[in-house]
Amino acid sequence: MTVKDQGGRQIFSANKIYEVHNLHFSHNKTGYLGLNYWDLTAMDQLHLGLEPHQIDSLTYFVPLEEGTTSADIESTFRFLYEKGREAVIHRKVTTVKFGSQGGPSD
Repeated sequence: MTVKDQGGRQIFSANKIYEVHNLHFSHNKTGYLGLNYWDLTAMDQLHLGLEPHQIDSLTYFVPLEEGTTSADIESTFRFLYEKGREAVIHRKVTTVKFGSQGGPSD
């Protein structure tokens, strides 16, 4: 997620990575590091990911400088399928405008 002010200057950025790791331990099976090639029963899974149709929600408080009239909030859900390579699954940009009182306006 990135937040930019009305001039396009980035004022906030945050990332959350959901991961699933298949770990091979020697206590699971005999063989090199407990894994005979492609033996799935020798794995323990560390699941820090999202299941299909599961929803996650994060809340951030972004301090704005005085005089900020609007902010563009861009959220992108990406699939990182290999180091340095990704596919964008979904992207959404929302613009929030602030009135003269400093609060959100319609």
